Amino acid sequence: MFKNCFRFWFLASALFFSGHFSAFGSPVLESVTAAKNIKIVDAHMHLTGEAGSVILERMDRNGVASGGAVGGLRPNGPKAMKEALGHRYIAALGQAEFQSVFMLKGVAGLSDLTDPSFVRLFEAAEKALADKTARGFGEIHVSNMKSGVRSGIQLNISFKTPVVQKMYEVANRYGGFIQVHAEGLENQQEIRRVALDYPQATTVLAHCLPYSNAGYVRQLLKEVPNLMCELSATGPVHGNRRVFSEDGPRADWLRLIEDFPDRFMLGTDPCCGLAQRYDEMILEFRVLLLPYLSSSTMKMVAYSNAKKFFELED
Repeated sequence: MFKNCFRFWFLASALFFSGHFSAFGSPVLESVTAAKNIKIVDAHMHLTGEAGSVILERMDRNGVASGGAVGGLRPNGPKAMKEALGHRYIAALGQAEFQSVFMLKGVAGLSDLTDPSFVRLFEAAEKALADKTARGFGEIHVSNMKSGVRSGIQLNISFKTPVVQKMYEVANRYGGFIQVHAEGLENQQEIRRVALDYPQATTVLAHCLPYSNAGYVRQLLKEVPNLMCELSATGPVHGNRRVFSEDGPRADWLRLIEDFPDRFMLGTDPCCGLAQRYDEMILEFRVLLLPYLSSSTMKMVAYSNAKKFFELED
């Protein structure tokens, strides 16, 4: 582990100071400098049980202006983080309740809107989304049979599952979002359907639809206007390298981001034992992805898309 960590930091230092990049693109030194210093919004920052002061220091150290848009395992977590981080926290509801009911009752529990956890959730959500103390729901795992092994929570359900549909109904009423974790190519029809059925709600694709490809995501973005992608767990720290690797972004993904610059955001996903590698997650974006983007796209992906979408304060 320490060897890999050292290798990553050595690579980062070499790239920053040399300005050398692979054939995927040819960023000039100004792009490298801009990527090193640009502020970032983390649109997939889980609550990992740490104190707000610890998370705030971590954000400050890495130039992260705001973070959140997914929850954690404690129902009171979003409220506690909102109190600790103030306007810098993007509150999202429902993950703790969704996962706790699933763990207790299985998939059948996700159809029971009378479960006390869901009753309390949706009562709170109506108020929170109305006064914008929270903007939506997430991270809601709809299909994670491949990646769920790591978290210990594996399921494969329909977007028509009652609790998921209820989240969309509430989000649609208030112009909110649902950040969903869905995997593979088999979810295209359901993603398209649910997004078009609820046009005032925005579906944020966690990890930009794991186990899919750039062409598949391109088709969805073309067909569905109320769809956003966040790019957590798509690079080396998570062992994925689907969107970018130590050599920079993959050419098809780079073209996709440049063609849809207003539809992408950054995220870290510091779950499942990775919270201590937060600095590396931010650094790999600054080194291995952002410098390859055009100046305007870099700003949009790093910060301004999320600022506009979540209505963040400066």
